[in-house]
Amino acid sequence: MDAYLKFLRERLGHALIVAPAAGVVARNASGQILLQRRVDDGSWGLPGGWVSPGESVAEAAVREAREETGWVVRVTGLLGVYSNPGRHTHTYPNGDQAQFVAVVFNAEAVEHASSGDGEASEWRFFSPEALPSPLFLPDVDILQDAASGKPGPFWR
Repeated sequence: MDAYLKFLRERLGHALIVAPAAGVVARNASGQILLQRRVDDGSWGLPGGWVSPGESVAEAAVREAREETGWVVRVTGLLGVYSNPGRHTHTYPNGDQAQFVAVVFNAEAVEHASSGDGEASEWRFFSPEALPSPLFLPDVDILQDAASGKPGPFWR
């Protein structure tokens, strides 16, 4: 947990935080999508997370991909902005609640540089037509948009 999020949680406890977030749909040369198995609940999801003070959403997306999966990624464009409270609100196993306003980028997986920070128990590339289960609920509609091959709605 970064210092800013820790600061907020110390003051707000488990209460709902509307959170700026950034993520990537990173593909390898074969067009497969990089997913990580989350340590907290065992679901599969996209690399991404909270935007830290002083960084752009693109910087956060690249940082989160490297921290969580060890992959260096290069942003290639915007997939969409996702903020539907019904789909993008999550309660963590410890009770913390977050409603994400997520800016999600398309990206190219460039190189695997490290083992990651421990937020993921594993990572793998999957064909968009054969995604694993269970998927992290906030990422379901993002992955549907990514698999469609069309730009996202920019407001979903």
